[in-house]
Amino acid sequence: MRENLLRPRHSRFPTMVLLAIAAALLVAVVGRQAVAIMPSGGYPWNVTLRSFYDDVMKQQCPEGTWLLNLGPTGIRARIDADKPSLLVVKYVFQDAKSPAKGKVEIDDVIVGANGRKFTTAHRFGRNLPGGGGWDGPMMELAAHLEDSQARKDGMLELIVWPKGDATKERKVAITLRKVGRFAATFPYDCPRSKQMLEELCDFLVADYLSSNWKSPNSFYGDAHGKAHAMLALMGSGLPKYYPLIEQEMVKYHGLRYNPEGGGFQCWRWGFEGIVMAEYYLLTKDQRLLPAMQSLAEAMPLGSHAGNGIYTHRPYLAITRSGAKPYASIAAISGLNMIAMSLFKKAGLPYDEELHDRIHQHYLNSTSPTSVDIAYGFGNADKLNPPDILPTHAVIKVADPAKGLSGKGPGYVCPTGMKGIGSYELIWPTKADPRWKPTEWIAAEADTNMVTELKEPGLRQVNRRNPRYREAPEPTGPFNTSRSGGHLAPVGMGALAHLIGNEDKPSWRYLGLHAANTCALGPGNAFDGHAAGSLHGFWSILGAAQSDNPQVLRAYFDYMKTFLILSETHDGGLILQPWGRDRPNCNSDVSYGPRILPTATGAILLALGERRLQVTGASGGSVAKKKGRPTRTARPTRPPKRPSKPTKEPEQESEPEDQESARPAPDAAPPAAPAARAPKPPPIPVPPPRKPGEVDSPLDAVLRRAAEEAAGAAPAANPEP
Repeated sequence: MRENLLRPRHSRFPTMVLLAIAAALLVAVVGRQAVAIMPSGGYPWNVTLRSFYDDVMKQQCPEGTWLLNLGPTGIRARIDADKPSLLVVKYVFQDAKSPAKGKVEIDDVIVGANGRKFTTAHRFGRNLPGGGGWDGPMMELAAHLEDSQARKDGMLELIVWPKGDATKERKVAITLRKVGRFAATFPYDCPRSKQMLEELCDFLVADYLSSNWKSPNSFYGDAHGKAHAMLALMGSGLPKYYPLIEQEMVKYHGLRYNPEGGGFQCWRWGFEGIVMAEYYLLTKDQRLLPAMQSLAEAMPLGSHAGNGIYTHRPYLAITRSGAKPYASIAAISGLNMIAMSLFKKAGLPYDEELHDRIHQHYLNSTSPTSVDIAYGFGNADKLNPPDILPTHAVIKVADPAKGLSGKGPGYVCPTGMKGIGSYELIWPTKADPRWKPTEWIAAEADTNMVTELKEPGLRQVNRRNPRYREAPEPTGPFNTSRSGGHLAPVGMGALAHLIGNEDKPSWRYLGLHAANTCALGPGNAFDGHAAGSLHGFWSILGAAQSDNPQVLRAYFDYMKTFLILSETHDGGLILQPWGRDRPNCNSDVSYGPRILPTATGAILLALGERRLQVTGASGGSVAKKKGRPTRTARPTRPPKRPSKPTKEPEQESEPEDQESARPAPDAAPPAAPAARAPKPPPIPVPPPRKPGEVDSPLDAVLRRAAEEAAGAAPAANPEP
């Protein structure tokens, strides 16, 4: 590691004037449309998590293991629609670390804690008035858990109805680990945050080393799983993770990007670009430059003519294969834009026109009160008359030698329709329900864009009417007053506009608008299609850029309950069954129900360290500024920096293809000679088991890895 990564940074975060929690949460939910648990048939309770650490649940929970985790108690429960203020126990871990072992049983009903019964009901479903999130008994329990973990004895006293019998109500005392409270300035200047950050990162490392359910010395969770874990470890600033980080970064040196290749590689471009750029800004590792140059050149070719609209696979690959394109996905554009902003911050090449185009898509998705993205970006059609709106058609030229790109299918013909000769219209036909008049093809031939398609003679013609206008640049701050769902691309937009763009004031206005949209909706953080942890991770980072101290304080007060409730008794966080999505569409249950939320929690805590650009190394929210903003004072702004929702498509089930990111066999050598790969970090060995004691799943991972590293045969757990 280079010196600037190793150098500690001293905290300069002031203590803030805090609002009362109730008032703060009220501010946070104004105008939100969030969602809570979404029961549909047996969903989510009938889902089985693909989690090695939770496999022990399967025998007693054959109908499904995706249950609510009640903090570090060792209890998993569910909330039923007919008992919305009660927690029904469905599993209790029986290992030595489980505080509830032998004290609480399956089908017991928890009705309160620490002398107070739950008084609020959970609201099920989506688009709830005033917002949703994890309200009700979960939120109340979170407060009791924090109280108990701050006590000298760590005692949590649950009020229980044994097997649901209210006439036999009793109090059950369980002892939790004493860790103290989160500071009023959480996640900044917070000893509890620092401790938990290290523990979560330790869990990520332990899972990386393990071979119980995957290959050893590897991150699981697809492209976002690896990137999120790497950013969390880098963001922690803890030296003990440097060997692992260096070991992984060596794998990036030989990457070369092929926009004509297959697979869902557009996701990987953004994630890998962000990781490489953050590492380069910390270390100036010259060996990354060839890979970053290759990525910068591939990015504009991933969308049609560099228009900044991406789907899973590059546009070139789709066109060359003749496959039907999938819907546009704003989050992919957001990730690539963050990478380009980081490249700009580092003084490295990037495609400025592509950068500006994605910025324009964010402008087109913006209203005066929020940044509104449902799945793909909005457009500027509402600003234009209907007779000039963008559309496209497919024609077949009489002479296949005309209208060629010179580069093959997927590329744009540099001469447009000039000299293209006669042609016939292939699509749309009047038999197609989407048919619209096509006179524009000939009438606007001078401005249409022509793209060569796979079949000889076929050309795609895109309308580019010069009178079409897009959303204008903002000239001042927005009055952000509401939030929404699908906050991953919104949070990405905040970061992409605020990092490295000090020369563009209008970008700053838009970036803060996106940040405040996220900050107004903490209960929406995990709402979104296909990957709840993706939305949580990036909406948290986006919200942290907010310039509204009261809203931001309320946001962090809410989000700490995500950590409290999701912390397990045996290490890491667990995916909770809340968040807006259609049933059985959250891929996190398979891609890493422990690892993905653990990385999300770690990046939330890493905000306090300000190590990375995405966690505030170059500025950020008012939570970290000097001064004491009050309720009546105008909020202090950070130093001056430049600055129509669509229906969700069905998931595409194409398997991931690693072809495009493999090192090219004929690739140019790195700019600097490769260093010897560093040794992996030491494996933390748990204490010896007592006679008859059962390891927790995490301890089993660590003990097995340590024994295998030492060349000894792994010892099996004793029978319970």
